Amino acid sequence: MKRLTLFACLVVLACGECLAAAPAPVAPVRTPPDDNPELIEIYAQDQADRTGSGIEWSVVAQRDNARLARVSELLRGGEIRTAADYHRAAMVFQHGATPEAIRLAHALATLAMTLDQDNKSYRWLTAASWDRMMMYHLQPQWFGTQFHGDSQGMYLYPVAEAAVTDTEREAMGVPTLAESQQRVTEAARMSGLAVREVPPTIQELQQQATKARQNEK
Repeated sequence: MKRLTLFACLVVLACGECLAAAPAPVAPVRTPPDDNPELIEIYAQDQADRTGSGIEWSVVAQRDNARLARVSELLRGGEIRTAADYHRAAMVFQHGATPEAIRLAHALATLAMTLDQDNKSYRWLTAASWDRMMMYHLQPQWFGTQFHGDSQGMYLYPVAEAAVTDTEREAMGVPTLAESQQRVTEAARMSGLAVREVPPTIQELQQQATKARQNEK
């Protein structure tokens, strides 16, 4: 009996030495997720619709709605995972027609910028989506990325000039305020509009919106 007990102890000690000598398990290397190929194509279509002259914006708006619906499905299905995915999805939502779409565009753009802070395009879209949110809420934009057109022509949407500096605009990949003001002509040409000689103030735009709401009642 004593010999069996001694033998059992020796087996336990031997196994313990083997376990101690064994290398620690190596954690598996995780491969970063690939960019969503369908989203790459959707983004390419979004950009192609905005290239060239003679754009039929009513047709583009219908395509925008279809793209937004599909990207919403991809987002709900967890198919958007990389910084580039978030950026492409944000651009599609940036072209939505509701405040909710623009808020989601800003959230997605911010995620992309957070994951890849060196990408200038991601920083630019974060600034542009913020400006568009301000515009939808009838507040002056900060960075100067948004142009607007009406029956009198195209203009740079009013800017809260003290909100950010040109240095901060540059850090977000945005032109200086003076450069954005000079781009009104290009924006007008792309939209087939004249340049509005005297842009409206934010107060005038707010008053117009209030009057329009009253007329709808």
